[in-house]
Amino acid sequence: MNKINELKDEIPIPEASYADLYQAGFYDYKRAKLTILWKKEYSRYKQIIILKKLYPKLKELSSYTTYDIVKKNKTQWQFAEMGWGNAIDFADKARKMGLCIIVEEL
Repeated sequence: MNKINELKDEIPIPEASYADLYQAGFYDYKRAKLTILWKKEYSRYKQIIILKKLYPKLKELSSYTTYDIVKKNKTQWQFAEMGWGNAIDFADKARKMGLCIIVEEL
């Protein structure tokens, strides 16, 4: 028997790439807002640095502006809106890095 035919049933079908799923509309169907809850265990400075690494759009804000926003929002800050799938992925990455992100549907 031909070895290729033997392996045909054992080769898994590859998952669709993130870009393919995004273009198909799976990640943009619902919109979500992301809110960070400030943890007491970490300094806010450290949390802001991590947040800026994960969400580069925040780098557009000056440090002064960012800290002014943080002062006004003592317990939480809604910092972004994006597609639902992207928001869930972002929140998972943030949780692994020690942040507390709430995702809410718009």
